[in-house]
Amino acid sequence: MKKLYTKIAVSLMAILLVGCGNATSSTKTNFELVTSLDQAILSLATGKCDAVALDGTTAQNYVDQSEGKFAMSGINFDLSQYGDFEGNVAIAKKGEASLIEAVNTSIKTAVENDYYTLWTAIAKIQAGTDDDKAKEIVGDTPVFSDAKIDDTYLYLLDTSDLNMPTIDTSKAEGVLKSVLEKGELVIATSPDYPANEFITEDGTVYGCEMMLAKYVADSLGVKLKIETMDFNAVLTAVDTGKVDIAFSGFGWKKDRAETFELSTGYRGDDEVTFHTLIVPSDKVNEYKELKDFVGKHIVAQASSLQQMYVEDQILTLEGK
Repeated sequence: MKKLYTKIAVSLMAILLVGCGNATSSTKTNFELVTSLDQAILSLATGKCDAVALDGTTAQNYVDQSEGKFAMSGINFDLSQYGDFEGNVAIAKKGEASLIEAVNTSIKTAVENDYYTLWTAIAKIQAGTDDDKAKEIVGDTPVFSDAKIDDTYLYLLDTSDLNMPTIDTSKAEGVLKSVLEKGELVIATSPDYPANEFITEDGTVYGCEMMLAKYVADSLGVKLKIETMDFNAVLTAVDTGKVDIAFSGFGWKKDRAETFELSTGYRGDDEVTFHTLIVPSDKVNEYKELKDFVGKHIVAQASSLQQMYVEDQILTLEGK
């Protein structure tokens, strides 16, 4: 199987010789929001920031790809204050309960059959992550990386031998009715979040959430169409009807639940999900607790869970 690289990995490797420099710190934390993880990782690699806030899986991916330049801080955000963490969610426009119900039925079947666990392991390998557990889970399962690339997205997932859910579409309305009539499910994603969604040098989209989207489309008996865009444009695309639904590494947030329809949660790792910060490896010993990030230059993706965590758990420590 050919080794796959994300655009981020390629950009990162191109600047590794630049070094990580000394970012300026002050009493007040410099919290910067960017539209893509490309910007965040490049900022850390060039010494323009002190830390990047990420979910644990993505953080480990970037540490593995950095050739020793980055390190896990070992300091995680406290998720207990936000209630039970259920993984990622698909997001539809408010009022589209019919579509979300259909998606939830597909998610339930995928999770109960351990498909999503397998897809996550496959995606980790495709993204170049050296994960022994993922390799064990995948075993001899084909990863479809060399399948023909066409508009059927067969390279993502072949569902012909999988258990498929029975979805009652007799009362379909709204977006779901439109999807069934046009025979196509259009999803939005920001492909800079391996192993959930990422893009190769030739522009091909991969990821476990993309496999889930293919499974949902196949469950509905329609074609899949993937629209890629910046993360901060994804929810706008859903809200304006440019796309039918979003699969893009979203987690539950109160404001999202109030503004959009959220699916049930799904995750492909048995380990407890965590969110953390990565730092230059030669600075890792400077951080023992979240308070040590106060006064530093921290970068996170706009509208991400990590933005909320930094605001709630680091910025509130200023002056204490």
